[in-house]
Amino acid sequence: MDVGSISHNALIGINKGISQANEASSKLASAEQLSNESSTQDTTNNIVELKQAELQVQASAKVAQTAGDIIGSIIDIKA
Repeated sequence: MDVGSISHNALIGINKGISQANEASSKLASAEQLSNESSTQDTTNNIVELKQAELQVQASAKVAQTAGDIIGSIIDIKA
């Protein structure tokens, strides 16, 4: 696996996390949620999904940072 594909996978992970966060937050802010028509279980699930999305983005950002560090190290070695 080359550094380019690692960076690409990191960006895919970030996008996936953002999409998951948008979906979970939309569910939390829905009229059903705001009118207390949804169950506590639904609310809890949406909060857990939101936290999972946060962790997904954080982990993917660390992967992207590591890929950048590797590229920097390669450039330093060749310089």
